[in-house]
Amino acid sequence: SAACLKPTQIYRFLRTRNLIAPIFLHRTLTYMSHRNSRTNVSRRSFKVDSLLFQVEKMRGDAETHSLASNLQLTFTGFFHKAEKPSQDCENEQNSVTLEVLLVKVCHKKRKDVSCPVKQVPTGKKQVPLNPDVDVQPKPGSSQSLLVPSTEFEPSNSHMVKSYSLLFRVSIPGYSQAAAVNGLSNGENLHGRGEERREDGETLFVAQMSVFDKNRRLQLLDGEYELSMQQMDDVPVSRKRATWETMLDGKRLPPFESFSHGPTLQFSLRWTTDSSDRSTAPVAKPLATRNTDTNQDARLSAPRAVHASREQQTHTHTHIKDHFSFFSFLLCVCVQFQYNNNTRQQTEARDDVHCPWCTLNCRKLYSLLKHLKLSHSRFIFNYVPHPKGAKIEVSINKCYDGSYAGNPQDVHNQPGFAFSRNGPVKRAAVTHVLVCRPRRTKPSLSEFLELEDSEREQQRTYISGHNRLYFHSDCCRPLRPQEMEEDSEDERFPDWLKEKTVKQIEEFSDVNEGEKEIMKLWNLHVMKHGFIADNQMNDACLLFAELHADLIVQRNLGHNFLLHLVSMHDFNLISTATIDCAANRLRLLRHRDGQEVEEEEDNWETAAESQPEPELEFKSCTYQTEPEGGDEETETEN
Repeated sequence: SAACLKPTQIYRFLRTRNLIAPIFLHRTLTYMSHRNSRTNVSRRSFKVDSLLFQVEKMRGDAETHSLASNLQLTFTGFFHKAEKPSQDCENEQNSVTLEVLLVKVCHKKRKDVSCPVKQVPTGKKQVPLNPDVDVQPKPGSSQSLLVPSTEFEPSNSHMVKSYSLLFRVSIPGYSQAAAVNGLSNGENLHGRGEERREDGETLFVAQMSVFDKNRRLQLLDGEYELSMQQMDDVPVSRKRATWETMLDGKRLPPFESFSHGPTLQFSLRWTTDSSDRSTAPVAKPLATRNTDTNQDARLSAPRAVHASREQQTHTHTHIKDHFSFFSFLLCVCVQFQYNNNTRQQTEARDDVHCPWCTLNCRKLYSLLKHLKLSHSRFIFNYVPHPKGAKIEVSINKCYDGSYAGNPQDVHNQPGFAFSRNGPVKRAAVTHVLVCRPRRTKPSLSEFLELEDSEREQQRTYISGHNRLYFHSDCCRPLRPQEMEEDSEDERFPDWLKEKTVKQIEEFSDVNEGEKEIMKLWNLHVMKHGFIADNQMNDACLLFAELHADLIVQRNLGHNFLLHLVSMHDFNLISTATIDCAANRLRLLRHRDGQEVEEEEDNWETAAESQPEPELEFKSCTYQTEPEGGDEETETEN
């Protein structure tokens, strides 16, 4: 019905998003512990001293296993959507010639200019051209190629640094105007003159790395689609990593090469048996990844090499355990209820998959717990049935559908909060769990329909609310780190101080003294919140008391008196206020003047107390004759 349509669409969308970018793993949940196949038995005998030994053993086993296995390639076909075949070709070509070479890059010697490169041909095959992927090929009809393990052993003359596979596809009689795409999986090792061997033959080249310079395996078992490139018409471009958004039909050349070609599809597997060339498995067409089927296929390099052998050993045991596990499961049916009258029942299923997110819960209790916690837009009631289990589903009318994420993202620019154009710095929002009841034993009785009294006793586990607040003066969103400060007390923020000072500096019809008085007065009024006319007398007296020292220091007394007279002209202050403010400045100046005079007196007293400097020499000397002399003489020194 229409009531269940919207919640179902929401949960289907969340299912797809969780498959692409999962938020958590279901096996970590308490009621999904049976999905966790990892055991903690090895922790009992674990020792820190054994870590180095285990790492060295894993590296040695990985190198030994990878070099002791044969590489088998099974080709599906070569896909190339060209405009039209060449006029020289009478019949349309149904196959192309594929040549695979093993490229060995060796360590260079002291006298070598570049690293020696060896190309070892591994074989040629006829690969179908543009085969129909919907038609399953016959067993044994696919072309298979085997690279023996001896080719990956180091040679005697040079120690091999890295191994790679070089694919060459030649199409005879194809037009030169064929569609050309960029190389994405490899690089071309040859010049432009080597790309066309003969007249009327086009060559496409691609390369894939098998072992890197650290001898780590790069290719695991699986199906591959390799983008080929014709290098004679396309210049080599540098590779640059960019953020791209695949929306509104935007063209992305690296992805278009796989849709239009040329591409080579093949399957790759490592095997220890070298006699199964003719019995190679048929390569299936590439399909969309399935999370359930590929969970066991995510193996590391050493595990991937021996996956086939271990799978043959444990196949019978795994199938037996699988059926014994599901043999006790009952049929589960889901019954939808609308308006307490209309009911619709689905078909009974013998599995415990979630109807909305297709999660395999494996147990009925886990399914009911998952439905209750993950799909809270519905109300689920478990009803026992003699032939199985029935789950009644109804709309949860008390569901709170408000946004529970970061409230800062709601008020960001559209397309910025939830965009994937790159890393974005976000404000941290923490949810505190205030109630955690004691964990009860798993029982299906907790999913039965509750009585009214029991329904009232239920309480939420998270208290509080997640709401975005705003500043009262500037209407800006309140950040989480600003919640401790009261918005009503923010009359004097730093940004408003700076803005006020800059606006006053832009005035051109006032002098510098008037600007300084205006700055001090405006900041004073903003800080103390003077907004009424009857507050101006107190504001002026407080201003004179707080800023008198600064006014006297900057010699702004005359500008301050003009400001008081201007306010008196507008009947804002009285003459008594002007007298009090002026007296305050006068007393401060008189006090400063007395201090200056005292300092000057002290300087004079200190000068008087200094001893007179001794005369080093005299300019002239007067000598007087003793009594009885008739003549006074003057001698000059």
